[in-house]
Amino acid sequence: MISNKNSKYIKNQKSKIKVNRNKAGQVLLLSLMLIATVLTLFLSVSFKSTTETQITKLEEENQKALAAAEAGIEAALKTSGSVNIGSGLSADLAGFSGSAQCSTLTTNIFISPRVNKDSQYTFYTSDYPSLTSYWNGDLNIYFKTETDTPVLEIMQIKNDGSIIYNLVDPGNQISSNEEKLTTTSGGSLQGVNFAYRLASSLTISNTKIVIIRVLFASTKLGFSASSAFPAQGKTCNSTASSATSTKKVTLFQSYPQIPAEFFITSF
Repeated sequence: MISNKNSKYIKNQKSKIKVNRNKAGQVLLLSLMLIATVLTLFLSVSFKSTTETQITKLEEENQKALAAAEAGIEAALKTSGSVNIGSGLSADLAGFSGSAQCSTLTTNIFISPRVNKDSQYTFYTSDYPSLTSYWNGDLNIYFKTETDTPVLEIMQIKNDGSIIYNLVDPGNQISSNEEKLTTTSGGSLQGVNFAYRLASSLTISNTKIVIIRVLFASTKLGFSASSAFPAQGKTCNSTASSATSTKKVTLFQSYPQIPAEFFITSF
């Protein structure tokens, strides 16, 4: 028979073995968790580094494609025709393909770029550069694309050198004895929303250019008529593509704009 003393000894040994096994299991579990954490960090850093490298390369390709498209427009403007991008321009653009072309378009709707306040826009109602073939018709003018309301000074430069002057002031911001042209609610032209347009269209006859000076607020200007206007400049489109990137660039180059300072005397 096993004495009580031996029985207690055996139980203590079994308890020690069990405790040691538990400690070993805990150490193994902690080791596995540590290894998993290290692997996760390593994979995360590796993935991030790979992703950033790919993004950097893609951004470089995008910048090169954009530069190639812009180079195509510059070349097309010089030749006034169509050019091939890549080997047709420069060895530096090897690996890119595409084309660029410039043309003069005539249409019965024209939207100007943004005209800053105290600046003016020159709208051609005759052919450039001779200014001898005149467009005649009824001209509708739209304006106010921003928050504040501008005032328009409209000058028609006739073929005999005379000037017809009109003032448009829907907000009554200028005190003037001159009769102001009335306005009505505008509308949308080629996706641009205008708050105002002239209530009555301007009759254009034997006029070289129409100059519109914008006061008090910036705006785009919209022009429409029943027949196509003379060309207002050149429109250039360019597309450059590589194996991983494609860029398209559109540029409108207007005919010469007369600066507002030409009509303003300062002392």
